[in-house]
This record gives sequence, structure tokens and C-alpha cells, in this order.
Amino acid sequence: MDGRPLRLLGVANGASLNVLRWGRRLHERGHEIHIVTDRISPRDDEREGLVMHDVRSLDALTRIRGVRRMRIGSAIAALARRLQIDLTHAHYMLPYGYWAAQSGLHPLVMSPWSRDIFVDASERRRGRKRSLDSIRAADYLVVNSQANQRVSIELGANPDRIQEIIWYAEPDRFGPENADPAFRAARGWPDDALVILSLRNYRPYTHVDVLVRAFAEIAPGEPRARLLLCARAGWLRAEIEQLIADLGIGHLVSMERAEYDELPTFAASADIAVTLADSDSTPASLLEVMASRLPVVAASTWSIDEWLEHGKGAEIVPLRDVDAAARALRTLIGHDDLRDAYGAHNESVVRARMREPGPVLEDLYRQLIAEHSAARAA
Repeated sequence: MDGRPLRLLGVANGASLNVLRWGRRLHERGHEIHIVTDRISPRDDEREGLVMHDVRSLDALTRIRGVRRMRIGSAIAALARRLQIDLTHAHYMLPYGYWAAQSGLHPLVMSPWSRDIFVDASERRRGRKRSLDSIRAADYLVVNSQANQRVSIELGANPDRIQEIIWYAEPDRFGPENADPAFRAARGWPDDALVILSLRNYRPYTHVDVLVRAFAEIAPGEPRARLLLCARAGWLRAEIEQLIADLGIGHLVSMERAEYDELPTFAASADIAVTLADSDSTPASLLEVMASRLPVVAASTWSIDEWLEHGKGAEIVPLRDVDAAARALRTLIGHDDLRDAYGAHNESVVRARMREPGPVLEDLYRQLIAEHSAARAA
């Protein structure tokens, strides 16, 4: 296929930083990016260069609740024909992959993420059926971990039509050089404060409550310790705020929202990163704190062992284990040399393994478009 700019349609959460990064990478390569979504980022700078299409406004019937879900597929197909879309890429199988599957569009790339493939597709009856439909409809799967690839194949994906591409992490923007010397003072913390950072959203499966309880355990014996909770979303924020108040640690905790351009500073200015989610598939936040030379405390779950090694770059703890998380935090807080060694190891791992994903995605898209054109001609 010639090297002309492509018209690409994403079917995805238009407020997701990962999806926005997908669109931005390809837009910067000269392609026209449209996204069908039920959620749109309110920030103009995050949507710059991307054309958002609210699924509830695609036609007269998608405006009607109750009728909408039966109409979404055909409405997306009509939009794609009108825009002369070359290829559709659905991110996260439920509901977005299922919508794309109903549209009948081809070539269709599908990207399972984490809970949709590890939990919904494997454990929940309704989610499993729709996930299987999504996989069957796809011409190709782009996944973000070996664990994701393995489970996708178990659910019926063709092993010859699947590739791991991590397009959403941006380690090149991250590094220890982004640390802000005034970061602690700006929050009223002492200059020698040891900052424990969480970038996970406030959702049940991220177990931020476990981190808060573990921090409350160590705080009396670690006067320098401070906890920084940064999230873009999550419906459990009020519960976490109440837990912090009940534990009497509010003066040691800051709950903030780190915007896209602030993330490198937050990561580089912290001392320890924590992720305790019970299902994960190479989260961007993990790769970016590793690139910032941070040691990590992580729960043992899907794909974590593909990036972190216990006793080398991280303290790996059992899921939902407050005491184990507290012990891991004490270990890292109490040993400066260990934190430095873990952080240096983590940065080297990310720098060695990550590659620029834009050209890889583009090459794959052009290959699939050429295959589809040849099949239609035949």
C-alpha cells in the first residue's frame, strides 16, 4: 500500500489517557484519527488533533436510551463509510470491542486490556460471550503483555494474528531529571520526606485502601513517610478519603490529580511507587515510574513478573495483604542503597525493552489494509 495518510477509527473510552495517547501518536505521524466513544475528555489539550464522535449522537436512534444498544453497531458502520475509514481499532473488549464487532467493519484490530480479558471474558458468563464474539470478529489482536496474549489465545484468538505492542506508555518523557526540588515544600512536607506514590485510580480492583492501611501501619515509626495518591478517576474516592480520616493520617497524605504534563514531575519527585491492583496488563504508570528510577512495591498479579523481579527492582507482595505491603514499605524506607539499586535496575529494564510503537502500529495497519483490499479484489 502507498504511504498516504490513513483514516483510522478508534472505538474506545475517549477520556482514557491510554486511548488518547494512541490517537496522539498516530496523529503526529500524519494520520487522521476519529474516536467513537461514550466518554470524552473535557480537556481540549488532550483531545487536540483527534475527532471525537459521541456514540449517543451518531443518529436519531442512538439518542434513545434502550434502543441505542441495538443500533450502535450499524451507526458506527455508517459513520465509518461516511468518513471513508481505512481501519478500525477497538480498545478494551467490553463494551467497545463488542460495539466494533457488531459494526461488521474490516479490517478490525482488537485490543483486550486487563480485566476484560482476565476477568470478564474468563469468569463472567455475559462478558465471556461478548468477549468471544469480539475476538471472533477481529482480523488481528494487539495486546500489551504475554499474559494477555496467552489468555486471548486460550479464548480463541489465532496465535498467528496477534502481536504485543505497548503503544500507550511514554518512558521517554520520564526520568529522574524531572524531579522538582520544591515538590515537598509545595505540600508543606519536610525536605527529607520520603514520598510514597500511587498513580492508580480509585476502583475496587486497584486496592488503594490496602495501601492506605499499610501506610497507616508504618507511619508512627517512619516520621519522614508521606503518601501521595494521584488518580484521574474512580468512584471510590470518597471512601478512600473517609478511610484516611478514620485512620487519623490526613496530615500525612495528599490526594491530587496529576495531569498529563505533570506526571513526569510527580514520578521523578517521589521515592517509592506502589501498585496493588489484582489484575494488570503492563500498566503505563508502572513503566513510567520505572523509567523515573523508582523502586516499586507491587502485588503479585497478571503480567507484573514480566517487568518486575522480587528482590531486584521491587518488593512483590501477596494480593490484598496489608501487613506484607507494610513490611515492603518499611524495607524500602529503611534502606537508601536498596531504593537506589532497585530504581537503577528498573530504569535500565524499561530503557532496554521499550521501542517507539508508532511505526510498528502503522506498519501493521498498512499490512492489514493491503490484505483486506486484496481479499475484496479476489
